[in-house]
Amino acid sequence: MKTHRLYYLDFLRIIATLAVIMIHVASQSLYYTTDVHSFTWQSLNFWASTTRWSVPIFVMISGALFLDPKKPIDLKRLYRKNIWRIVCATAFWHVFYAAYTFLFEDRRKAVAVHLLINGYSHLWFLHMIIGLYLLVPLLRKITASLPLTRYFLLLATIFSIVLPTFFGVYNSLAQYHDVPFAIKTVISAFSGLTTSFYFNFTLWFVTYFVAGYYFNHVTLTKKTRLIIYVLAILGLIMTFLGTNILSLRYNDRVTPLYNYMSFNVATSALGLFIFIKEFSRKIDWTGKASRWTHWMIDLSRLTFGIYLVHFLFVHLLTRFGHAFEHVNNALIAVPIISILVFILSLFTTMGIYRLPWFKDHIM
Repeated sequence: MKTHRLYYLDFLRIIATLAVIMIHVASQSLYYTTDVHSFTWQSLNFWASTTRWSVPIFVMISGALFLDPKKPIDLKRLYRKNIWRIVCATAFWHVFYAAYTFLFEDRRKAVAVHLLINGYSHLWFLHMIIGLYLLVPLLRKITASLPLTRYFLLLATIFSIVLPTFFGVYNSLAQYHDVPFAIKTVISAFSGLTTSFYFNFTLWFVTYFVAGYYFNHVTLTKKTRLIIYVLAILGLIMTFLGTNILSLRYNDRVTPLYNYMSFNVATSALGLFIFIKEFSRKIDWTGKASRWTHWMIDLSRLTFGIYLVHFLFVHLLTRFGHAFEHVNNALIAVPIISILVFILSLFTTMGIYRLPWFKDHIM
């Protein structure tokens, strides 16, 4: 059965991939060794802050594709094609990055073993996706009902976004203040009470997974979209300025607002998702723009591979190539280096795609 392609998801996948690369370029050693009062650190914080929406967008894309009850999903196919592919990719890239680290960065065997088991920095995303895919059959029972989906998102917003944002900011600031015993006791008790509800099923990235289906499916009024766009812009500003102000205030990197589940990141991700969805309605993807559409789809299909290999090039350019020394303005350096990493990762992925087994099992 031929299905209608959601072209805006391809576009979102591409820009989210570039945004993830920018986060990783901005958060290299320079981020941790530079004075937070310097223009360099504030520039790195700008890029690291304003691209946090990238990972939630990835998860929302997957939710839009996997949780539509109108599109039948065979359980065997889900395991044999989707989950097994991610498992194979996870195993391969665990070994690859463990070997790379051992040979070129850290010769300690304990570090290599840790990476073999837990994976390199960005590979946590694969573990999370496997977990979400395992929940697909259950979550599709929820998304089959619009009221139940809304109820799920209400619980998830409270327990996955609002409360974690509050406790995350509080715990970060409490390190720098002598909090009165009464306040500390009340907040600690409140935190314990909320976690004792054990709403694990609605927690963390499952929120974005279900939200991706819901906001792809529903049609929002112009007024509602406007409110979401305003919140998205405020979320971006809050992530950057909030992190900047807190870090300057305490002369340290204070980053609870970087959390992917924070309210500010959630609103920015949601706003961008809906904006691109609505904007895509004005584009004739199969008409005059069809040539560009074909290229966009091809590039979108390569983004998973780009994500997997990009960290290698981030390190080659920033650690061994000293890229930030060649472009000493960090505000300009981050996007330039990120684009170079994207291009190098793209060509590497295209090369690997020429090998059928690798294409089907590790990318």
